[in-house]
Amino acid sequence: MKRSTSAATLAASAGIFVLALAGCAGGSAGGAASTDEITAEDTGATLSLWVRPGNEAVTDAVVEAYNDTHENQIEITHVPADQYVTKFAQAAQSGSLPDILAADLVFMPQIIETGAALDITDLLDEAGALENLSPSHIMASTADERVYGVPYVADTSLYLYNKDLFTQAGLDPEAPPTTWGGIADAAAAITALGDGNKGFYLSGGAPGSLAYDFTPTIWAQGTEVVNEDGTFNWDNAATQDALAFLQQMYENGDIPDTAKTDAGDGFFAVFASGKIGINFAGGNGVNTATLGTDPEFDFGLAPIPGQNDGEFATFSGGDVAAITAGTEHPNEAWDFIQWLTSTETSEDVYFSLPALPPRTDVTAPDELGPQFTIPAELVKSGQTYVSPFYNEVVASAQGPFLEMFQSVVFNGADPAEATAKAQEASDAITE
Repeated sequence: MKRSTSAATLAASAGIFVLALAGCAGGSAGGAASTDEITAEDTGATLSLWVRPGNEAVTDAVVEAYNDTHENQIEITHVPADQYVTKFAQAAQSGSLPDILAADLVFMPQIIETGAALDITDLLDEAGALENLSPSHIMASTADERVYGVPYVADTSLYLYNKDLFTQAGLDPEAPPTTWGGIADAAAAITALGDGNKGFYLSGGAPGSLAYDFTPTIWAQGTEVVNEDGTFNWDNAATQDALAFLQQMYENGDIPDTAKTDAGDGFFAVFASGKIGINFAGGNGVNTATLGTDPEFDFGLAPIPGQNDGEFATFSGGDVAAITAGTEHPNEAWDFIQWLTSTETSEDVYFSLPALPPRTDVTAPDELGPQFTIPAELVKSGQTYVSPFYNEVVASAQGPFLEMFQSVVFNGADPAEATAKAQEASDAITE
């Protein structure tokens, strides 16, 4: 999932998807076409592919690698983020979707419900890929035990820590904290350095970012936030404890006030200033574009932990690629998907970019360094939200998820009262 997508865009998309659901034939996963007679063919067909912005370094490079080695040719359309869902809904209703659709994985439950994606479960199984793909992408692309999409772009949440500040604060820069208590202690020590340094940061006004890097603190305790029917589970001890953990750090002065209104612009940028000790963020931002070609400080990466040693979790986001049910080139579209999910493509294309690959049964080369190898390992145990109500409940700036988080962490509300309120509001949306 690309964190810079605005909350307003995501919130608006919920209503648009409702229109698509109402207007599309089939209206369910069961409406997708059969794949019994599909075989991979490289006939020289021209295929259309929609992608969202922000991930071009991966999406375009992968397509270029395919086009350079195949007779089939894929033409990419970059659909602006604030137009993507509207364009999908209109095309789904008019029968003018592209041959292949690449979308944020959190949108896949809605896309599957429209009947717009082809069931490729058996094809993936026969190709030997089904059990070896990024689990969060497959989780988001599955309905009634059938799979409708595959990983295209992968990212995963983790935390970054400033090794230079750790050293200055008397902390071991090679031993990042593995519990909430350790994070709180390290944050306090770094804040105590003064000179504008703060121990901890996250984008507290960005619901998409918080879904990405706050939710793992709940998952790490063994608690799910989404039920099997797509409803939400907020009113529980794990969510209350996670909120209280961050509330205490804010009250201690270890989180800057600006975090409350950060709608995502500071997701990596604030850490890049060199004044933050620990930043809950993601793997894709740990690159030269974010921290510069010559960072002024040394930093490390570590999993987002739970309360106790050995507990950790990660939100693995990114994009899913799906063959649309109405394509006139199903064999050629499958040729691309089969190539995309092959071991060779993960090793020869993705690692060479470098980018996190679709497959989890490949090993990232050590020479790529921990900035790549650590996220590559975390993806293998990634989780995500799977709910058609994600936009209204979680991603909306007016939704119960953000209200719950901000009321506790920044405004001092009682965690139990806030989670009960969020539960009631979420139930009203999903009932």
